[in-house]
Amino acid sequence: MTGGELATRAPASTRGRRLAGLAAGLLILGFLVYGMVDGWSRVRDFDWQLHPGLLAASAAVLLAFYATSGLAYGAIVVRLHPSASSLPTLAVWARSLMGRYVPGNVLMVLGRVVLAYERGVPRRVTLAATVYEQALALGVAAVAGVIFVVAYSDLGRGARLWFLLLIPAALVLLHPRVFGPLSAWLLRRAGRDPLPRLLTVRQLAVLLAWYVGAAALLGLGVWLAISGSTGGEPGGPLFVGTAFLLAFAVAMAAFIFPSGLGVREAVFAAALAVNVPASVAVALAVGSRLFITLVELLFIGILVTADRRA
Repeated sequence: MTGGELATRAPASTRGRRLAGLAAGLLILGFLVYGMVDGWSRVRDFDWQLHPGLLAASAAVLLAFYATSGLAYGAIVVRLHPSASSLPTLAVWARSLMGRYVPGNVLMVLGRVVLAYERGVPRRVTLAATVYEQALALGVAAVAGVIFVVAYSDLGRGARLWFLLLIPAALVLLHPRVFGPLSAWLLRRAGRDPLPRLLTVRQLAVLLAWYVGAAALLGLGVWLAISGSTGGEPGGPLFVGTAFLLAFAVAMAAFIFPSGLGVREAVFAAALAVNVPASVAVALAVGSRLFITLVELLFIGILVTADRRA
């Protein structure tokens, strides 16, 4: 291949990536706008009783949740690929969150792989880190969901939600003696080399505790948001927090929906309806979705700005 052919292919490849990025951005924007407009149309007539102090506290706690979750993912990447840098990895993680608003969550993973690869992180490392992240976060949320079902509700009657017990049990698949051979086999099937490193049992235990802390922040943040937006009493922090984590776990399992759109609200509203009328529960579930989305966009904006200035 001549130098001229290489020069021609390089710009074409760059143009292709830019067009693909533009198309992905427009797709994300479309789903995001649709979700926001649809959500607002469903809650705008509700009799909201706003408490700015509680809402500000909720935003701060939710920002801490996103930071904690992003740092946990960054810690996984650094352990699998020690030359990775913390801030760029955190920025990649934040940017990839936007892909969750497109059905299937495929765009989130694909965007994360592409963005990280441009910063020197092998694709297989990003995929493995995402598997670790999603499994740990889902496992913790599933345990919280089971706690809610046992302590507060009969939503699990008829074994409808007891499948959540299988999710924490599946964390055994992350054990290096299981995950190592399994990931190596899958990578060989894809024509790729095995992972250079795996997380040790001790590192997995530390990360599991880390994700427990992140889940506690998420539950507290949602409770503060709900308490700060209505004069009713939907429940205490443990009730609301575990109810939301139940909805979060079910929505993550229903990955064919855009970031659990609709699924999370339905489960959360059904859980809140234990203490408040159904119409109020639906408004709170949808309203909390809008509030969390705004905080998420704020977090992404902060990280992207910091990354560009670094």
